[in-house]
Amino acid sequence: MVELIDTECCQIISKDVEDAIILEGSPELGLIGNILGWLLVEELKMKQIGYVDSKDFPPLAVLYNGLTLHPFRIYNADNIVLFLSDFIIPNNVAYDMANGIVNWAEKNNAKEIITFNSVVVREKTGQVAAAANTKEALQDLSDMGMPIMPFGNIGGLSGPLMTRSKIKGIPATCLFAEVLNQYPDPRAAAVMVDTLNKKLDINIDPEPLIKEAEEIESRLKKLANTVQDGHESPAYS
Repeated sequence: MVELIDTECCQIISKDVEDAIILEGSPELGLIGNILGWLLVEELKMKQIGYVDSKDFPPLAVLYNGLTLHPFRIYNADNIVLFLSDFIIPNNVAYDMANGIVNWAEKNNAKEIITFNSVVVREKTGQVAAAANTKEALQDLSDMGMPIMPFGNIGGLSGPLMTRSKIKGIPATCLFAEVLNQYPDPRAAAVMVDTLNKKLDINIDPEPLIKEAEEIESRLKKLANTVQDGHESPAYS
């Protein structure tokens, strides 16, 4: 059965998946949710079951192996449903988008919502911090030995997802990867993989993200060496 959920600005067109854990991956600082989401699709061999649509989305399509994809897709594998966006959710649609996802979760009796975000640090500790919308969910995170974010704001789609799910009585967790800046950070996403493996009792290999990080770091090092050796663009000579 294909389900249609309407909010003021968007529609969720998707098959029903009951009693699932919902993951939300949209690109914030470091693109953690998006990088991690693509890895999950590949490693878990997730199948697309729907998409989220809105006239307020950026005018774009995603290319993957030569095929065009909707920029905000919904995937499923076993008891996991992934909402994966390839663009930053505009502020003017984040509230309605969160309501749509939470309404879909409530209708399908979802067990939990997990959203991915990031926090900018001066120096990485190699840990993933967390926050929750219930005391019980927070205790579960503490029992896993995860650092808890004591104060702050949660931006992007994660923020309204946490508050709207709380109103509906759906447990939700926000996981924060450590990033140094706004640039794509596959290594930070790889650290998040280890946490997700423990929380969901799955076995995703983070090695592809580590290799991707090494390639990015190698290119940046070569670029820095080129500039240092005096091979700047002629505009700066």
